[in-house]
Amino acid sequence: MLKIVRELAVDNPLVLKIIMGVIALTFVITMGWWGIQMPGQNVVITVNKHEIEVQEYRRAYNQAIDYYRELYKGEFNAEMIEKMKIRDKVMEDLVARELWIEKAGELGIRVSDEELRDNIMKMKVFHKDGMFNRTLYDRLLASNRLTTQGFEVAQRKEIIIEKAKRIIKDSVSVSDEEVNDTFPLNITGSKEVSVQRPIEEMQRLKKFLQFQKQEKAVNAYAAAMRGQAKINVNKELL
Repeated sequence: MLKIVRELAVDNPLVLKIIMGVIALTFVITMGWWGIQMPGQNVVITVNKHEIEVQEYRRAYNQAIDYYRELYKGEFNAEMIEKMKIRDKVMEDLVARELWIEKAGELGIRVSDEELRDNIMKMKVFHKDGMFNRTLYDRLLASNRLTTQGFEVAQRKEIIIEKAKRIIKDSVSVSDEEVNDTFPLNITGSKEVSVQRPIEEMQRLKKFLQFQKQEKAVNAYAAAMRGQAKINVNKELL
């Protein structure tokens, strides 16, 4: 399973997040919980009106542990779990996802069935001989104990989240002046001589700077959403 997760992370890092979320959803649907629970008794995080149950959190946490254990091999231990604050990171990621989905709903963002199908068919992990292979698709999902419906529901949510973030990113622009201020030219000789960057270098630096500004803008927007949200955490269930 971890081998498949690594392949997903290389071909499409977005799928790694989807796998973590969908496994949690599948677990809730197929496995249930210990005995009969009263409404709200199983809720570990409340984000505005949305409830995240403890099963979803624990499955996401376990997937994160598996990922880091594979990444750090024998160096990974209980001390690293505490230092890396993995529990908090998982919780924050789940909260952030719900806030982005909520914002996307407010913005009227939707994903059509055709768009969802095209997105999945482009994932190289599901390709064989250069083309999407349905048998391979079903087999990989089954090997990870995922249903087709569950995976596609989660994938639709991921696309919606990325669309919401794209609106923020597209509002960011970078001018030539910003590039030159951030990466000053080393000019020697007469100041009267006009020196310009090569076009390819300017485009490369502008793309790099724009990426940085976009990430900052998305993070700032996410922080603002979190600051306005009503979030309750039942730490006893973590």
